[in-house]
Amino acid sequence: MSNPSVVQLKPFLQPFPYGREGMESWAAQFALATPSLKADVDKDGGIKSSQPYGELWCGGTHKNGPCYVEGRDETLKGLIQRDAGFYLGKKLLNDEQMASQYPSDLPFLFKILSFDKPLPLQCHPDKGLGKRLFQEEKRREGENSNFVDTNAKPEVGVALSPFTAFVGFRPIEQLAAIVKGVPELQGLFQESTLSTLYSTASSSPSDDQSKAVLRSLFYEAINATPSKFKPLTKRLSDRVAKEGADTVFGAANAFTPKGKANASGESEAQAMARVFDISVKTYGEDDVGSIVALVLMNILRLQKGEGAWILADDLHAYVEGDIIECMVRRLAPAASRSRAHSPLVPSAQANSDNMVAHGLGESEMGGISTFVEMLSYRHLPAEQLLLEYEDKWSKGQRGLTRRYKVPIAEFDLLATTLTSVSESTETLSPLDGPLTFIVTNGSVKVTAGGDSVSLTKGQCGFVRAEVEIQLEGNGELWGAFYQ
Repeated sequence: MSNPSVVQLKPFLQPFPYGREGMESWAAQFALATPSLKADVDKDGGIKSSQPYGELWCGGTHKNGPCYVEGRDETLKGLIQRDAGFYLGKKLLNDEQMASQYPSDLPFLFKILSFDKPLPLQCHPDKGLGKRLFQEEKRREGENSNFVDTNAKPEVGVALSPFTAFVGFRPIEQLAAIVKGVPELQGLFQESTLSTLYSTASSSPSDDQSKAVLRSLFYEAINATPSKFKPLTKRLSDRVAKEGADTVFGAANAFTPKGKANASGESEAQAMARVFDISVKTYGEDDVGSIVALVLMNILRLQKGEGAWILADDLHAYVEGDIIECMVRRLAPAASRSRAHSPLVPSAQANSDNMVAHGLGESEMGGISTFVEMLSYRHLPAEQLLLEYEDKWSKGQRGLTRRYKVPIAEFDLLATTLTSVSESTETLSPLDGPLTFIVTNGSVKVTAGGDSVSLTKGQCGFVRAEVEIQLEGNGELWGAFYQ
């Protein structure tokens, strides 16, 4: 069997419960673009209007959702491992970190997310904590189902449509002003904790002092009993509906994010009211995450092409949007290795995520005490949480490619936009490692090493390492690659 330099992939549709329903979901729309996946969906009765479709895994080798080579009964992992040197390249194979953690395999998982309700309030452990949680679960349960490896799990999300996310804690001065201005939020905390918050915020605190206060606030809020937070949630919802966002949350408007961290142009009060309404309508008044995220966390509102970088141990919860997401590859949980996984049956995401979570639809995943202890309590202004990028990247020879500067070793991202007028072709100089990609608009012909695939909106592909890549067409291509 020949070793093609570029292939079309059959992605994997994941109907996670937070996804947009039916054909409203970009994941569902894109899934139908690949003939073999469309055939699978049609056998199951087609895309169902009332079923959520959260993710399309369009470039990965995860056992819970492996990509296949379109037209072949072969997984992407199988293709790579037939000739790892040819597909992965010398640099990736000789990288000691990559070789030990992802032997002869891709080090990342590349996908589309399409959702209109909040994901769980969550974080992923860093390498040290990940190892301890892995060992403790194995000792306690006899096998690992939640913490399935010891690697850190940082991730990146880049908007394809207007995107809202909770990311990190608010700066303490901002938090103090908001809490002081909203009596319902004060009810989550002890008087002594509030007093410490106000005094610390007014005293030019050190980073460690701010983090200590944030830890106390999060501890009290996330441990609040339903009898405490449900009445607060209801009173706050009723008051926003009656009095309006800028009356209830007006103290927050002095801290409305600047520039690209607020593409929607909303005031901070309007954003708070909107995400609170979405959260409560989705999960009801008995989910503590709705009020915890509202009071403590930054709300990013990004436009297409803007992204956020989520560090290990960062608190986050995506709210709504369509995004490119790429993350360090996770191993499949032990329980899933022994059975086939249907791409058309809704399932929980947590098992594959090395995730600790509580609230916004999740209950005590990994333990609340672990959640409190593991967080970084990073507290930057929203505008400082965006992913940097470089337009007219030097490896795009015609200046039509953007590279996203992802600050870890496993992957970077790129985006190429072609038009049918004067900018219909781009040539990418050879990359050190492989590229997985998806066409999100129009059509693009991809040529590498004498092989070509012509792909349309929603279709995915893979290009081997160390080969020049020629792009031609009228469309948009997004990819993840090792470099």
